[in-house]
Amino acid sequence: MKKIKNLLKKTVVPAFLVVFCMTFMAVPVYAASDSYTSTLSFQGEYGGKSRQYNHQNIMYAAGVESYIGGKKIAYNSSVSKKFSKQYRVELYRKTGWFTKDKIGSVNLSRYSYGSAKWTNVGKGEYYFYFVKARDGVSVRSSKVIMKGY
Repeated sequence: MKKIKNLLKKTVVPAFLVVFCMTFMAVPVYAASDSYTSTLSFQGEYGGKSRQYNHQNIMYAAGVESYIGGKKIAYNSSVSKKFSKQYRVELYRKTGWFTKDKIGSVNLSRYSYGSAKWTNVGKGEYYFYFVKARDGVSVRSSKVIMKGY
């Protein structure tokens, strides 16, 4: 009986502690796993990659610039006055293989930093969809942040 107790102390208890520690060490990785950075470049419409968000709220932020023919358009230039100054960001939740729910949308400037927040949307798989007029203007960003919080 004493040998069995010693065996349990030497194997089962340490094994339990290892599993316990590994579980709680993985929690911060899981909690931080719904912050993503990306780039953006589109004309017309563009559907982003779907991603898992583990928090109740989702935010989008990007500093964007507009280009036509490869040349940057200044906000108050004579060229910019010919085009819409906004693009739309839509947030969708994937509900099945081929189904989705539109959570909401926001219009942001094509020429500067903009951000949007959707609150109380719940955990799940989401993607962003970007829309603007098909006017030959490209909207670009080298740093897009999509984050659950």
